[in-house]
Amino acid sequence: MPPQVARQIARLQLPVLRAALGDPSFFSSRRHPVRRFVNRIASLGAGFDDIGGDGAQRVLARIRELVDEVVQGDFDQLEVYQSKLAALEAFVAEQGRDEVREQGDAAELLAAKEDELRLRQLYAQQLHGELKGLSAPEFLRDFISQVWSQVVVAASERHGAEADKVRHLRQVGRELFMSVQPKTSSAQRKSFLAELPRLMKDLGEGLDLIGWPEASRREFFGRLLPAHAESLKAQPVRPLDFNLLAREVDGALQRPLPSREALRAAPASLPVLDEVIAEPSFSAEEAARIGLVDESQVDWSGHIDIVVGEDAPVTSADTAIGGLPTPSEPVEPTEGRALAEHVQVGFAYRMHAGDAWQKVRLVHVSAGRTFFVFHHGGRHKQTISLTQRMLLRLCETGRLRAYENAYLLERATARARRQLAAMGSAGA
Repeated sequence: MPPQVARQIARLQLPVLRAALGDPSFFSSRRHPVRRFVNRIASLGAGFDDIGGDGAQRVLARIRELVDEVVQGDFDQLEVYQSKLAALEAFVAEQGRDEVREQGDAAELLAAKEDELRLRQLYAQQLHGELKGLSAPEFLRDFISQVWSQVVVAASERHGAEADKVRHLRQVGRELFMSVQPKTSSAQRKSFLAELPRLMKDLGEGLDLIGWPEASRREFFGRLLPAHAESLKAQPVRPLDFNLLAREVDGALQRPLPSREALRAAPASLPVLDEVIAEPSFSAEEAARIGLVDESQVDWSGHIDIVVGEDAPVTSADTAIGGLPTPSEPVEPTEGRALAEHVQVGFAYRMHAGDAWQKVRLVHVSAGRTFFVFHHGGRHKQTISLTQRMLLRLCETGRLRAYENAYLLERATARARRQLAAMGSAGA
């Protein structure tokens, strides 16, 4: 931690002591506002290698202002720390956005891609509800709502919602749904068999549009072909029933695609219906512009060296002191899958890129936590962007870890516990 930041934390000693003595939850909750405020200041300071840089100086100035307000105010009130923490969080988020803008248009591009993704998810959710009660194998309903919906949206983004291509793909979805229904007559069976090669060709071209993986295609078609065979052997149905079902399917697939306005009114977190295609695609130029890390760029089978100088993570047992309440929440994760859900703007992390470890700082997270932007380097910053899935995979494989082995107060508590144990042993 830079000494300039440490001095500001030192000014909080009396307020923190008063808070600890007057509120037992200070020791029993890691989410206590005073603890969070102090820990956040310390972790922000650890994010900068050069405290003399413009960004670090702005953070330091804001920390100093907030500490002044605490020290000179009614620091016995928890609301004071809650408001200062909120102000600090807002400042860090805004500064992160400014840093990203200085490096280019990564934030705007990622926001547009995230909207594109959420529109696909919203349409998939809408279509899923429309088809849910209609008679068909579940795997086919899932495919049309989760996968073919993405094909329609992708074509709409490329050609326009009213383009002939989009209307054709909607029609293909209808034909696919009806292809597994029992036929009305031998003439319809013959017509279906004659049209089947064209349907399969249209399906393949649509899936090419979204880059659906070959393995997923084999699995789907492996279930579709037996369903076709079963539909040909089934007892004929009345033409009226067949046509009524076809009309319902057509109505579901002809509904307008969700608008940007509908997206704004949708829940912030929409379900990801198909993880394979849940991420929008980037052109080579876009990926290079924002430093997007692709899974193909990482040697997942390669050996990762141990991070030199990294302390062992602090555990709940390390921070337990006899006679004091045990914190109800676990220690914040510093590595592994759980870390992906706890990364915070302004914090420093260790990332294994290429064949070496480097210190990076998280500067921006998209509104839906779909994309994460890191900076590393001093005067000449380099941008590294990760999708949510890529972030998760780096954490799971140990290629992204927290820079600190625990928050400041957790480290201090663990150190005090070791010192008390040593004093007890020496006395004995």
